[in-house]
Amino acid sequence: MAKRLHIIAFDVPTPPNYGGIVDVFYKLKSLHAAGVEIIYHCYFYKGHNPPTKELEQYCSKLYYYERKQSILDVLFSSLPYVVASRKDPTLLINVLADPAPVLIDGIQCAYWLNHQDFCERKLLFRANNIEHKYYDGLAKWERNPLKKIYLKREARKLQKYELELKKVDHILSVAKMDVSHFSQYAATHHVPPFFNDSKESNFKASSQGEEQYVLFQGNLSVKENEHAAVYIAEHVAPKSSHNFVVAGLNPSTFLKKVIQKVPNVLLIDSPSHEKMNELIQHAQVNLLMTFQQTGIKLKLLHALQSGRHIIINSKMDDVGIFAEMVDVIDEPQAIAARIDELISVEFTTEMKTTRDAKFDAIYSNALNARKIVNLI
Repeated sequence: MAKRLHIIAFDVPTPPNYGGIVDVFYKLKSLHAAGVEIIYHCYFYKGHNPPTKELEQYCSKLYYYERKQSILDVLFSSLPYVVASRKDPTLLINVLADPAPVLIDGIQCAYWLNHQDFCERKLLFRANNIEHKYYDGLAKWERNPLKKIYLKREARKLQKYELELKKVDHILSVAKMDVSHFSQYAATHHVPPFFNDSKESNFKASSQGEEQYVLFQGNLSVKENEHAAVYIAEHVAPKSSHNFVVAGLNPSTFLKKVIQKVPNVLLIDSPSHEKMNELIQHAQVNLLMTFQQTGIKLKLLHALQSGRHIIINSKMDDVGIFAEMVDVIDEPQAIAARIDELISVEFTTEMKTTRDAKFDAIYSNALNARKIVNLI
């Protein structure tokens, strides 16, 4: 008999691409393949990830709720804005109408933890990261004073609201490094991000005559990614004679000005999904850095699946999980030296197969779907 599961998501997952919510999409696909009947509840807001029929193939029922954005919630609610703006009472009615367990996919959609009848269900919570630390990190890099104030206030509210997690039965932590933190609230399990399986990889082996370049990619409107791009442009690229490409969505005027000053760095502004995939596949080295150690960066998983040589800094790692698959280097001169070594080293199909085996031992969608099935 198929197991039934409510999933409450804070945004509409898009079909897989470098900018989409791939973890949610592949989680649905993998749980469906494992025989789970999914009742899916999903928030959306106008102009961003509208409802999509593609989800219907994985869900027996599909409900959409519009996120109500209000400046009053920003200014006066004691709840985090990301929670207060997702409180549609119709969701509560729909969940209570069916006795299946509930998977709350992120703190953003955990509003109904304050309702007694809701909390009588078997509840699983998906911890994508430690949200208040994530918001604190965003505030650190934010240059706009009003946005900085908002992010700091939201971080404080999220830290307080995290105490609501004592009401859930199980926590599924995306990052292994966060398991100890969430264990104070409930039984916590490491369930990594769901991602495309190795057999779906778009990897292309190195070939002679290709332009050789180093790639950093990500959503450049996110200050964390912008800071990493600036760091690479100012501290790594000048120490190397090779070409660097920075690619991603909506780079700021500030970032554009920084990159214009560095002759061996090219900025590609908001490439299409197809173009980004092509850049990742053909980069001789994917260089990925962060200065905010929160959650798992999906751009690293994308590079592992479709890229060649990869260098990350230690804050991109997750308690050593990636150390056997990539180079982990922090110091700019050492990064540049390693780029010099790798730029002419062919990355073969055999090397990719070896890396895939290490990847699949942790990131197998079937294995991680089974972990969730066993808990419900």
